[in-house]
Amino acid sequence: MNRMKRHVIELVRDVVNKYASTTIPTFDEIYSGLGLDVKVGELPSGTDGAQKDKTIIINSQIKNEERKRFTQFHEVTHYLIEKDGDLISELHDYTINQEHGYKKPLETLCNIGAAEFLMPSKEFTKLYNKRGFNVQLIPFAANYFKSSIIAAAIQLAQVAPNRCIAVICEKGLIPNDKASSKVSFSTTENQSHNKPKLHVVYSASSPSTNRWLTKYTVFPDGHLVNQAYSQSKMLEGECEIPFPSWKERCPCETLYNRNRVYALFHLTPPPSLDQLTLF
Repeated sequence: MNRMKRHVIELVRDVVNKYASTTIPTFDEIYSGLGLDVKVGELPSGTDGAQKDKTIIINSQIKNEERKRFTQFHEVTHYLIEKDGDLISELHDYTINQEHGYKKPLETLCNIGAAEFLMPSKEFTKLYNKRGFNVQLIPFAANYFKSSIIAAAIQLAQVAPNRCIAVICEKGLIPNDKASSKVSFSTTENQSHNKPKLHVVYSASSPSTNRWLTKYTVFPDGHLVNQAYSQSKMLEGECEIPFPSWKERCPCETLYNRNRVYALFHLTPPPSLDQLTLF
């Protein structure tokens, strides 16, 4: 998977070098350079965007500009991957024996590509080496790059020097076709699919970690991530990562920001600022 991640980052860098006027491109530069047709229209609930051949469709229900911009570059990355026969072949080989096929890893690769468009990893690494590697860097980086806070969370995981998983969570309804397959920690949750729940909307892992949390994974009321949401503040502590098939505890940093919670699960300790200055 890590080789595919690196491949996607190189695809993005090549396109930026070819069509953008700066290291951080505008969406107009990229889609016009690639000759893509972009439309806004109705898509199924839970689907932010879609791509078919050279046409990109953005869900008209998306009102958040950060999410819209991230979705635009996510779908551009879909197009770039689809054009790359070697990468598609490797993706199929990687997922040939996996129950859900290549869709989930493909979505992860597209998130990584979108983040690379919005926040080049080389520049992001310089930033955390100066300020330290922690959850507070997410909104700072978004402001620094004048970009999406979603991209900042994903890119923070992608350049992480330790084994970690980053998640972005929102509270809302989960589509009926998604709810039954997601992690649930109580009978009450199983009986209340029609109630808003705090759940994963984006997830990413560090290069040394091939695990992440799937979209719509639900956090129970007592979980640290849910406490950060209900209290509207930053919290730290040890908690479980709600993987579908097993439980694992590790240190976690959470940050509430504009009706979302951003969390970092540290499977191994992150470096201190003193350690980072040695690199």
